[in-house]
Amino acid sequence: MAWVGAVLVAAALVGAAGCGSMLIVDSDRPLPVGSPLRPAAPSPDAVRMEIYWATLPPSAEVDDQAELWRFVQEERLDEALRIALRRNGFRAGVVGGVPSREVVRLLNPAPAVADDAAAQDQGAKLTAPTGVKKTERSVRPGEPILLDASGLVARTTLLLNESDGPVGEPFEQARAVYRLEVDPQPGGGHTVSLAPEVHHGQPRMRYVADGAAIQYPKPMQEERAFPSMRIEASLVVGEMLLVTSRGDYSDSSLGAFFHRADGEVSGERKAIVVRLVQAPLPAGFAAAARDPDRPEF
Repeated sequence: MAWVGAVLVAAALVGAAGCGSMLIVDSDRPLPVGSPLRPAAPSPDAVRMEIYWATLPPSAEVDDQAELWRFVQEERLDEALRIALRRNGFRAGVVGGVPSREVVRLLNPAPAVADDAAAQDQGAKLTAPTGVKKTERSVRPGEPILLDASGLVARTTLLLNESDGPVGEPFEQARAVYRLEVDPQPGGGHTVSLAPEVHHGQPRMRYVADGAAIQYPKPMQEERAFPSMRIEASLVVGEMLLVTSRGDYSDSSLGAFFHRADGEVSGERKAIVVRLVQAPLPAGFAAAARDPDRPEF
């Protein structure tokens, strides 16, 4: 009858733990085929992104100096987009190829060793303590992710310069959010976009769909989108999209609202850098890689 006692003890433990608990059986037997405990396989179409927030040092007037922006390819953005961004206090571009020393200093602001005093003085503009926050996210086509660019502000009025000219628009319980999306291109590479949005007002319950198209209620704020300022560029692995605000614009501009420093470190503005670090192979290359009879070179 010893086995009966063991069963009763196990049942009592499960009942005491509650419905949300799981009984782990000490056994060396392999899990059954189809077990939900197997490691989840990564999505074959997901893109891996590194996301950096870096506070610009107080002395780095990057809008007027060439130390950083001469290595940023602003011309890779559509001209109409660049005009809309400039009107609203943003500045953006692509960092291609091997990152320059200035970009590396921005994302890793440890003091660099310089050969001479002049070089050291020049490098100090971007090596002052800034504070860098980094996250890694997987993004699938058609499934954007939201990146908080600011905390919640009880009340603010933003100067929006859209097609009808500058207009002040009031917001309550507002926060700045970037909507990050990726879209694979037929010839390789991915279109990466950062769309600025202001989420505002008291959250209300709305029905949203998850990946399985099952709808569930979720508290959500109102969303104010700015289609003309959707920052979009075609990137290959290793390239970065850099966005910040312009230092010579009003504090009421949209760019200032999105890129005002958090106050944890010195500096008034911050930049966001989105780097494409891993992407699935194009369909043709993926099929060739799976072919066991492919010729070896």
